[in-house]
Amino acid sequence: MVGKIALDNQSGIPRHLIFSSLNLHRSPGQKFMRFLDLSLPTVHENVALDEALVIAADEGTIGSTLRIWDLDHHAVVLGASGKLAEDVRLNHCQADQVTIARRSSGGGTVLLGPGTVNFTVVIPIDIEPALRAVDTAQVWVLERAAAGLRALDPDVQVLGSGDLTRDGRKFSGSAQRRLKRYLMVHASVILELDIASVDRYLNPPQREPVYRAGRSHKNFLTELGFSRNEMVGALRSAWDASDPLETAPIDLASRLVAEKFGRVDWIERM
Repeated sequence: MVGKIALDNQSGIPRHLIFSSLNLHRSPGQKFMRFLDLSLPTVHENVALDEALVIAADEGTIGSTLRIWDLDHHAVVLGASGKLAEDVRLNHCQADQVTIARRSSGGGTVLLGPGTVNFTVVIPIDIEPALRAVDTAQVWVLERAAAGLRALDPDVQVLGSGDLTRDGRKFSGSAQRRLKRYLMVHASVILELDIASVDRYLNPPQREPVYRAGRSHKNFLTELGFSRNEMVGALRSAWDASDPLETAPIDLASRLVAEKFGRVDWIERM
């Protein structure tokens, strides 16, 4: 249990100060954060849309966005520097026709699909000093998500470099992508744990947070234990994301699939 300054001890940001300088309303009646609940058919399209959202925001086409998405089939997603042969049980993925993708953010390899829901936060870097550095930005964004989820479970904590946990066990991992003016933090949340599929498709990670303490997937992972609607409602409340994003950068996402995220040379580059 983390003490009264209840953040990952790498951040040094007291929870009671963490949101003090963020004004969620730009002007009366205008919300800071727009909401998008949009799932595309393939994992490559969904990873590309996350990238398109932060690019479009950085270019001034859209603003801050909270996106929710999920998949109805299993897929493995590597981080930008993830190593395919080390992280993934390729023979099992090939035998079961599990798609493999690679995102442009860092972080570890994850299994997505039934029982998991993903959220993406796109925000400007200049709204909060903690967002200027990678480590503190990750904790800052995850602490805001955790604050919302504590309405469902008061024991939700941020541990490691950006994990959401209950009782010292992980139900969500996250990664970050930074551009000049905006950053993106996206995370996958386990609503219903399918440990057999995790063990079948993913190897144990080569690097792990201290709090994992060598535990297996089975003993380390857990589930949030609430429905998709409950989770989404808690996150929307945390970010005050009630107004919809009217136009998503779908055309840009399609180009990114063709030029990068759908290409074998990107997916298998490491």
